[in-house]
Amino acid sequence: MNVQNKIDPSVEVGKEINPELLLSAMQKQKIKARDSKYKEADLSCLRAIAQAAINVELFTIPLYMTSLYSIQGTHQIADSSNLYPGRYWPGLGPSAGYIPEDRRNEYDVNLEPLFNIDCLAGESGKVNKQAEKYALSVNQQVFNGVYSVFIEEMLHLQLASNMASKLGLTPSFTSQALINEQYGWECYNNQSGIPHILDFADCTTDLSKLSPEVQTYFKKIFPGKTLQDLRVNATELNKEQTLLFMLIEETEENAKKIIQSKYLEPNKKTKRPKYFEQAPYDWWQPNNKESDLPLFGSIGHMYLSYWNYIQIQYDDGTSLLDYATIQRDYFNERSGDKGYQAQFPGINGSLNVKADHTALKEALMNNVNAITDQGEGGGVAEMLSKCWVEEQWAQNLLAALAASSEEEHPSKVKEKFQPSAEALKADYPASGDEGPISGSACARITNKYKDHFQIFSDTLQLIVDFEKPNASSSERYMTWPTWFAEGNTWSSALLDPNGGDKAHKTNAQLPQVESAVQALNNLKLAANIGDTHKLFSQSAVGTIKGLTTALDRYWSGQTNEFPGPAMGGSGDRVSICWATTGIAPDLVTGIEPQNPQTLYHACQGMSYTNIGSDDLPPPEVYHSCKGSNDCKAQGGCGFVHSTTAGGSCGGSVAKGPKSAPADNKCNNLGGCAVPISASQLFPELADGEYKMQLFKFDLKNKNSFSAIDYTYPKSDDPCKGKQAPEKQDEHVLMPYEKGDGVYNIAWQAYCNANGLLDADGNPKEQPTPSDIRLALPPST
Repeated sequence: MNVQNKIDPSVEVGKEINPELLLSAMQKQKIKARDSKYKEADLSCLRAIAQAAINVELFTIPLYMTSLYSIQGTHQIADSSNLYPGRYWPGLGPSAGYIPEDRRNEYDVNLEPLFNIDCLAGESGKVNKQAEKYALSVNQQVFNGVYSVFIEEMLHLQLASNMASKLGLTPSFTSQALINEQYGWECYNNQSGIPHILDFADCTTDLSKLSPEVQTYFKKIFPGKTLQDLRVNATELNKEQTLLFMLIEETEENAKKIIQSKYLEPNKKTKRPKYFEQAPYDWWQPNNKESDLPLFGSIGHMYLSYWNYIQIQYDDGTSLLDYATIQRDYFNERSGDKGYQAQFPGINGSLNVKADHTALKEALMNNVNAITDQGEGGGVAEMLSKCWVEEQWAQNLLAALAASSEEEHPSKVKEKFQPSAEALKADYPASGDEGPISGSACARITNKYKDHFQIFSDTLQLIVDFEKPNASSSERYMTWPTWFAEGNTWSSALLDPNGGDKAHKTNAQLPQVESAVQALNNLKLAANIGDTHKLFSQSAVGTIKGLTTALDRYWSGQTNEFPGPAMGGSGDRVSICWATTGIAPDLVTGIEPQNPQTLYHACQGMSYTNIGSDDLPPPEVYHSCKGSNDCKAQGGCGFVHSTTAGGSCGGSVAKGPKSAPADNKCNNLGGCAVPISASQLFPELADGEYKMQLFKFDLKNKNSFSAIDYTYPKSDDPCKGKQAPEKQDEHVLMPYEKGDGVYNIAWQAYCNANGLLDADGNPKEQPTPSDIRLALPPST
């Protein structure tokens, strides 16, 4: 998110800088010759502001994600193993295609020529049907735009986290400024503000203080209302929500204008203003937390306060910059992937700077510049550099700004902060019939010139233009609540648009499309919708909890693996709630805590504590990705991993004996996703070794387990089973194959581990898949 809107690219450097934000000579002196008695408190406050910056970025991610996945549509399962040919799933995803000319503006990258690859194959003058099918619908265009914002907010979260880490703070992604003890997102509970920044209740009722563009929309969308009436909820992407997002990304120059003047003056009791207090704070105590910070009023002032602390030098010759710790860079580096290309080569995401403070400040400022430039425009880094123009790092940055050449295309984001199109094409290759590039790459390339404010402004215009049927266009913007309100239900044509159920015919272990359709409609029935919504809401909260706690582990150094696929998995869980109920998932209520003395299970009928039951696991253990589960016996997405540490999520690169689904001995040593989708199939393995080591758990001691032999079922037909046990490390391994149903293999493992085999070694009969499992899409 961000702060300074570049309204006109011709504006000279410095013209948009608010002079009230510049520091006086007295303030600089206070910073550059500070009494060393404040050292402990200053370090505490610096880290509190660093955590607040993390909270501000994290705040936007589930909020934007919930609205993003409210957009109605389906997406094709695209996987390199081609296990689901022709099968579509509930929920829109990033789409490969081009924006038609009548909906394209100067900031959209025109990809139409890229999708016109077959134009020479047809006869002269004929319509190019192959290219025409790649024209994005309004829903796809809106999704791609907001998706690109969603991804960049993750980048901003990484950059803010590395800044904090460089300053000695272990970042927290479960701060109580946002989340309660049950992992419910209280910040979306009809709240009136943006954490650490602004309370809308403190705003003026004079709408003329808003920027002209926002003012015009506000009067149309909220007639008779003011900023004080705004509330923050995680809900559908409609006009009202999109306008809120524009206000979240509003400009620095308007920040003070919209706050009532009485909150800018010192309070009679505290002697401090509620907003825009100048840092450093002499009143700060070492044991204070980010919740004790004053409200900043704008992102720009937050970073100004942040930078004031970074600049502190004490009268004993020391500085606050003498601290460093763990750095991470998911967007530019992937451990073990030599072919991975840096998506943002112009950003030193890791801050691994080992030079003097000048070089470190340049690196830190580059992060600030990247965050603010992508958000809704540049200006903050320039402002901070002008505050400290006498210092070398500031002179270097200002010189770079002055030397920057005019860009070839109209752009609201500097070229160095745009994602690399070539890297995106290489890192996210197209699969199936996506086209010449993947949807993920396409969404980000198309929108790379836009800051977040511009994207939301374009989104709002599209919603206004296309939310109602229009005689001049067959296009329509629609969310799931509208789709259901108009009487729509799930049909085979939505999940199998080509007909014939090719996916099931290709692999009989995949449920028939009619089964998934019936399950989706069953979950929406009046008698079921309440339970469906509650369960999928808890599933979404649990999945996001898995993600945030995995991030806690990642930045504390407990693991080196970024839970990137969990981001996509959390989107799937949010999406399925919208697509089955038409209601926003409740992210506020939270979930029950797990009992540390209980061995939870992964899926339907696989309980270790209630053997023989047909129960699904409780919602508090639902999760979507390796590394985001809390305990053993909870794997199941199909991306298997070795029984020893290593491997990566989102692919099958494990070597040697694999960890069985629902029978993994601990987290990070088993593919995840609870419960297991009835459609989850095993992809192809790089090492070609389709064998699993099974384990037996000791319920008297939850942390105790032992390797066991797999029992081969007896068979008169040598093609249906092996009679000669194959031993490795003195244990018989369980075979499986590419395309096997993950639940089927998990069931074999479960029955072997719990003595549920008949005299011929066959597992007991599986339970009929629940509607929940039939509705959940597979992880790919």
